[in-house]
Amino acid sequence: MDEPDGKKLEEMIKELSNALIAVKHEQEYMQVRDRVHRGINEYTNNRVVLWAVFEVILLFAMTAGQIFYLKRFFEVRRII
Repeated sequence: MDEPDGKKLEEMIKELSNALIAVKHEQEYMQVRDRVHRGINEYTNNRVVLWAVFEVILLFAMTAGQIFYLKRFFEVRRII
């Protein structure tokens, strides 16, 4: 190999190395973004689950209250 081919090969290797470093940085950035988004998704999921549990408890409380109210409303009252 003569000198121009060697320089060309060396430049190509440097370009490939730079491209590889850029890909590595991009991959690290994507991993950070993935961790952040995963954390946000887990937090949101936990809030949705807690809200659903609260709604179920509230639904049962309202049902019990309505049953109690309607029982008292339709009680036969005896006036002596």
